[in-house]
Amino acid sequence: MKLNYTGSGKVFFQETEYDCDLYLNEEQGGILLKINVYRQIASYLELPLEMDFISGELSNGFRFTLLECTRTGLQHLISYGKSVFSYSVKYMIKGIGSKDINQITFNKIVFQLSDTMEWGNISGYSVGDNYELKQENEAESVLYQNDNFSVKYIVNSSMLPVSNWDLLKENITLKQSGNIEISFNEEKYIKEFEDVYKKVKRLIELSMLRTITLKKVTGWSKDNKRLIGKEEYEWPIDIISYDFFYDSLDEDIKSIRYKWICRPELIENNSFEKYFQKYETLEPVVELYLEILEARDMSPVRAFLNITQALETYHARFKANTLEDFKKRIKNVILKNRPESCHKEDTEFLMKGSKKYLTLQSRLADLLLAEFKIWFGTGDIDRLEFPRVIAKTRNYYTHYNESIKKKERILTSKELVMYNKILLYILEYYLLSELGFTDVIAIRKKLNNRWGNISESLSIQKESRKMFSKKMEENDEKSKEDEDNNTE
Repeated sequence: MKLNYTGSGKVFFQETEYDCDLYLNEEQGGILLKINVYRQIASYLELPLEMDFISGELSNGFRFTLLECTRTGLQHLISYGKSVFSYSVKYMIKGIGSKDINQITFNKIVFQLSDTMEWGNISGYSVGDNYELKQENEAESVLYQNDNFSVKYIVNSSMLPVSNWDLLKENITLKQSGNIEISFNEEKYIKEFEDVYKKVKRLIELSMLRTITLKKVTGWSKDNKRLIGKEEYEWPIDIISYDFFYDSLDEDIKSIRYKWICRPELIENNSFEKYFQKYETLEPVVELYLEILEARDMSPVRAFLNITQALETYHARFKANTLEDFKKRIKNVILKNRPESCHKEDTEFLMKGSKKYLTLQSRLADLLLAEFKIWFGTGDIDRLEFPRVIAKTRNYYTHYNESIKKKERILTSKELVMYNKILLYILEYYLLSELGFTDVIAIRKKLNNRWGNISESLSIQKESRKMFSKKMEENDEKSKEDEDNNTE
């Protein structure tokens, strides 16, 4: 990341002033502070390795406070008679900085997002009965709230023209943006806002099937007020952080993804409530899933390994972690409403391969049955063999043991392109279920709209290859006959 020289000035640390140089990249959130100590070889511990916060002011009057500073270098410039301590910085609070500043707290922070308007399904404008354009006064929705904080989705929009003079411009541009507003009941440090934001961001990315782009971060604090007339009002504070912007850097190369889940659906199914309750347990599964969607050049094999790991992790965290847990689940959950005549066959299918410990094959068998609530296609692999083929294929590509290939069917990289879709179909069903979606018909419709009928596509491909192969054989035979006739 390229950092630009912003200016020189003073920083205040433990009642001491130091000369400094500040380097910034506001768009990507990069911050570097260099502190000058005027000794040829200053002590390594002249300044701490880490500083919770430090405030300063540049010669042009720009004030700032830096939070979570970490030492990255120390240079002894003997010819200049000084030592330079370099620090990378996690957060910058713009416009606030003085000798007696304490740690800054906030009661509200707003994160401005890009390209979320369709997901949010709220506009700052509306069209009236006579097709006139109107400004909406309340373009917001509560996503989640508890006893400590609330999360809102808010749309900010530019004002409509309010005078005849405004209408005389050749170009009248209207803009609007979706924002996540996080408000705590009491003042909190920025880290607590960041933790909540990252959870909300993850769910939005899961809904939109792509990384979201952060444009701006603004905070409000009781300690930053301005007098307007006779009243004091909290004044917005711009915040810069690489931690906010680091995964929003390649906006131009992101592919447009299928619109999967919109905000109203999440609200209707109480998804935010369920997501916050399960976040710690669900996060590793979501991370593996999103890694597949966000990668630009992931091979079918690597994608397959990610998906199977996500399914395995999901089953261990939400269904059964140990073999003993799994046996109880079979008896008390899976077979609970099954006819007695099916118990033996179902149990054998589920327990196949699991003797001393719970295997991937058994986990996949459980997820494939889905407690008999939904039917998953398995392409041209026999349904009873599907868990075994997937498990053996995973083992082969993990260990590259050629002996496995001699005994078992191992899916090729070309085959994995289609079978990865089947596995993603299964994984997405369970993700939707954990987010509160309970209508199986609606879930199937949503998944079919996204993936189509995968088994049918496989059958068409298979028949196409057969027909093409047959046609090639016929052409070869005809060519041979022609050659024989010419020879005669």
